Amino acid sequence: MKKRPWNIYKMTLMAILLALAVALGVAESFVPPLGPVGGVRLGLANLLVLLCLYELGFFEALFLDLAKVLLVNLLRGSFLQMGFWMSLAGAFLSFAAMASLYKFKIFTEVGVSAVGSVLHSFAQVAVGALILSTPGVFYYYCFLLPISLLTGVLMGLLVNRIRATKIISRIKENHGF
Repeated sequence: MKKRPWNIYKMTLMAILLALAVALGVAESFVPPLGPVGGVRLGLANLLVLLCLYELGFFEALFLDLAKVLLVNLLRGSFLQMGFWMSLAGAFLSFAAMASLYKFKIFTEVGVSAVGSVLHSFAQVAVGALILSTPGVFYYYCFLLPISLLTGVLMGLLVNRIRATKIISRIKENHGF
């Protein structure tokens, strides 16, 4: 069977991953912040972006990441507000780092996820400092850094376990993509 870049099965899988990412992103906004630091989330939706990067490739994961940011912020009612720009900056920086680390095979899923999580938080704090016109916001990063590292490691371990089931690999093999 000739492999095509996009077939109906791949589009369906991408739609399922996007729906899951959006559902997890919206659901996380209803969960109280983790610990004493406000705004901290597990990043469950980012788990799907990392899984997509490893299983489907760069462009598919980039599409998933950007579509997730757009749709989650539209559903939350925060499109083009400060949270949207923080989320978009975090998505861009973390994705660039994760894609680079993945391409050069520097870390496992756990390391790639941890770096992505740390840089996602950094980009969000940087955008917050830019919008609020105060570098004092960077003090907040001291509290975010260890939590980001922990959640990144947890999400990386989950991606590792999901990939070990080879469920997406079997779908790709059975449907020619």
